[in-house]
Parts: sequence; structure tokens; C-alpha cells
Amino acid sequence: MHTLQDLIKQYASQYKEQVVAWRRHIHSHPELSGEEKETSAFIQSVLTDLGIPFKADVYKYAVIGEIKGAFDGPVVGLRADMDALPITEVTGLPFTSENPGVMHACGHDSHMAILLGAAAILQSVKDQLHGTVKLVFQPAEEEALIKGAQGIVDSGVLDDVDEIYGLHVWPQLPVGTVGLKKGNFMAASDRFLVHIKGKATHGAEPHNGIDAIVAAANWIVNVESIVARETNPMDNLVCTIGVFNSGDRYNVGSGDAYLEGTCRTYDPAKRDYIERRLGKSLKALDMMFGTTSTLEYRRGHGATINDADAIDYVTHIVETYLGKDAVVHPEFPSMAAEDFSAYLNKIKGAFLWLGTGFEGNPALHNAAFTIDESILEPGITMMAGIAAELLQEK
Repeated sequence: MHTLQDLIKQYASQYKEQVVAWRRHIHSHPELSGEEKETSAFIQSVLTDLGIPFKADVYKYAVIGEIKGAFDGPVVGLRADMDALPITEVTGLPFTSENPGVMHACGHDSHMAILLGAAAILQSVKDQLHGTVKLVFQPAEEEALIKGAQGIVDSGVLDDVDEIYGLHVWPQLPVGTVGLKKGNFMAASDRFLVHIKGKATHGAEPHNGIDAIVAAANWIVNVESIVARETNPMDNLVCTIGVFNSGDRYNVGSGDAYLEGTCRTYDPAKRDYIERRLGKSLKALDMMFGTTSTLEYRRGHGATINDADAIDYVTHIVETYLGKDAVVHPEFPSMAAEDFSAYLNKIKGAFLWLGTGFEGNPALHNAAFTIDESILEPGITMMAGIAAELLQEK
């Protein structure tokens, strides 16, 4: 008689080629945050083929599948994000993006394919499940100003979920390994927009104007000093200015400077602190240079903090299904952000990294990023195992 573990591994092997095909189709048809119409339709068609009922009217383009076991029991959620990035792909893959300027450069195509594969397995063993699996296909993870995870949480569709799990492909870890860490895992992410208004003048007569570029350059250095000299080095706080636009002509002192950046931390008090401190530093700048500055500080995703017991459980699953060598416990959390935090704020669970690091593979959000497709089979095995083992008779 086959054990549950045997069955899951058997079905994972059976479905692995189909999962690769799903991933390649999704990869070639990427859609931006809040625009995942065709992606949603594709997921619905696959779930229909698998005989899995779903709801597609919960929130934006979200799809919530439901696999009911043969027996009553708890409810487990598994989540995948759906959106792509505004990046022009340069991988040269035969299934490269067919949507100009849009690319699955963060691996969400893999996340969806893995969840579909896990769904196929769980549907095949549902007669052994004591409870229900909810499959959460979520839009708009990449754009913090659009409610992705939070929108689904607010809809109430997950109010009955007892535990929830998700993963992210991770090029910093070796292919096929699984990164598991208790507590702080991925940071809160905020965005700020700054306008420093000076007074334009001829470049030969700088004394007749207020040079916004010089003022902005001083402010950038000051921001770096805030992080480096006013915060404890043991605390997690990063501020990065990624956009600096100013000036129209080489011989004109600029009258306006526009900057955008991000702040990352795990401590809610640090979010308050850096927002307040950026505002004060701009007021000081205005006093020094005579500029007029404005700050728009936008709160994004909260910090993703893993439940310790959930990580212990997943560690057991990974060791059981993939082997002890597959488990990696990263020393440090990431300062990248994930809106999976919205689920963990309400539901017990954990977020995982699935290693896809091979020689020469670029980082996430790079136009040349891809995955080693050999990770798809262990991915679906692990995710199916997480849900199925939780839904065994106690």
C-alpha cells in the first residue's frame, strides 16, 4: 500500500512536465500589477480542467481555488502571486515574453506553476485529506500602492483559514534548496517622493538663483548620514534613493529637483522615525538653501515575520520529502519586501525561499533572470506535502 508521501512524490513526477509547460505559457504572457486579466483566465481554465472549484469574483483578478478533502478538518491556504514587472526581457528563451516591456523577472510565473502543480497533486489525493485547501492566486504583489494580499484578506475569503504558506524563488540559494528562517524574514517597504523647489537662473550667474541640484545633492548625503550615524548598526534600516531628476540644460542652474526612494525596516517604530526624520531634514535644507521642499511618504508592505512553529513544521516536511540536505537556515533576513506579510498578520504560517541559484544567474528583477526548471518538481512536492500532512487525521 502506498503511503501519502509515496503518492505525492508519484504524482509530482507525473505532473512535472505539465508544470513546466504551465510555467512557460505564463512566462510568455506576463501582465503588470492590477492588469492580470488573461493570467487569471488561464488559471481558471487550468483549475476547471483539474476539476477544482474556484471563486474569481472575490477581489480584482484574484482566483481562490478550493479542494475539499473527504473528511472534515482545518483549512490550509497556499498562495502564489500573479503579476509581472515593467522590464524588457533579454533572456533569449524560446518562450520569452510576448508582451513588450513586461516580464516575469521576479519568478511569479514559477510560483503560479508550482501552486497549480501542488493543486493537481492535492486534488488527486483529496480522498485522504481531513480538511480543505484554499489555493490563493493573488494579483498585484509588486505594486505596494495596490492592495494585493491585503485586498484578499479584507475580502474575508480567508477568514476560515487556519494556516497559510507561500514561497518565492531565490537565486541567492543553491538550486533545489529551501530557505527557512523563524521570525524576521522580509522587510517592510515604504516609498517616498521629494520635490525640492529652488529658482532657475543662468549658469554663469548662480548667485541670482537657488540651485536645486546642489540642494538635492546635500540632502542625499544627509539621508545617508541619518541611516549611518543616527541609527543603531544592529537595527535593520535601509534608505535608498533610486530616482534623481533635475535640470533641462547644461548652462542653466536648475530650479527643481525630483527624487524618489525607498525605506526598508522590520521595526514599526523605525518606519515612523525615518518618515519624521526625512521631513525634518528637508525643513533644515530649506532653511539652509532657501528652497521649498515637499515630502510624500507612502507606506507599503509590512514586514513578513514567520511563525516559529510553522517553520519547524515546514523544516520537517522538507527533510521528509526532499531530504535533510535541502534545508538551509539563512543567517540573515532579507531587506526585500513581500506582501505575504498581510496574511501572516492575521493567520499562522510561513514564507519560504526556493533556491534557484546557479552560476551566472542574475538577481531578481533583472532583465536576464530565469530559473532552473528542475526546481519545479521539488517545489510542487513540498507545497503539496505541507498542505496534505497538515490535513491528516490527528
